[in-house]
Parts: sequence; structure tokens; C-alpha cells
Amino acid sequence: MLLGSLAAGTAAVCYGASQFMARQLVTDQAPPLVTATFALFMGMLVLAAFSHRGIRQDRRALKKGFLLMVLAGLSASAGVGFNYSALGLAPVVIVAPVSAGAPLISLFLAHIFLQRLEKVTLRIWLGAMLVVAGVIMVTLGSV
Repeated sequence: MLLGSLAAGTAAVCYGASQFMARQLVTDQAPPLVTATFALFMGMLVLAAFSHRGIRQDRRALKKGFLLMVLAGLSASAGVGFNYSALGLAPVVIVAPVSAGAPLISLFLAHIFLQRLEKVTLRIWLGAMLVVAGVIMVTLGSV
């Protein structure tokens, strides 16, 4: 659990840094979708370097989960594209907190589709509502 929390914290730092860099890029140097394309391409290269052995070792798992992998990739790519487009239209202090609402979507989908794998408790829902309240406060405070 500790290792998972550390990985999640590192992901938050990486996502936060990417928002800052993307805002600078889409404001001064390149269109949002071009920026997103290059960012995702570089990410693909890094992930491929780390995962190439696993891909070769377990091709059965790839076949079994292929549709979900495609849907997850399409969803993530659309999310990045919309996020970078938003950064081209609005300040990062607005876009970052609103896009940080993504865990609420994950929570809702886990509650519906992953009931046997994930337990969504009242405490988790209350924490999610605090996140929503924080996003609203930051967004309204920046306008």
C-alpha cells in the first residue's frame, strides 16, 4: 500500500509539472494538439523502453485485455488532447483544478463496475466531495 501511495504521489508531481510545461508550450510555441501529440509520443517511447520485456513474455495477457487497452489508450489520449486544448484557452490555475476532478470519474466507475475488486466507502465518497469543493473554490477564486 505504501509503494502504491508513493507511486500515486509521484504521478501527481509528474502530472502537475506537465500541466505547467504544456501551458507554456500551447501559449507561446505550438498548437495544443501538436503539443499533445509530441508529449504522448515521447511518453510512448519511455513506456516502451520499460515494458518491452513484459510485452514479449506474456502475449496471452495482451490478447485477453486488448480491447480494454485500446479503450484506455483512446480515453487517455482524448483526455490529454482536451486538457492541452483547455490549456490553450484558459489559465493553468483554472484548467489544472478542473482536470483534477478525474478521480471522481474513476471513483464513480469503480463503484459501478468494480464492486468485487474495489470497496467504495462513505469515507471515500466524503473525501471525493471535499475534492469537488476544493476544485470549485479554486476555480471561482481565480475568476
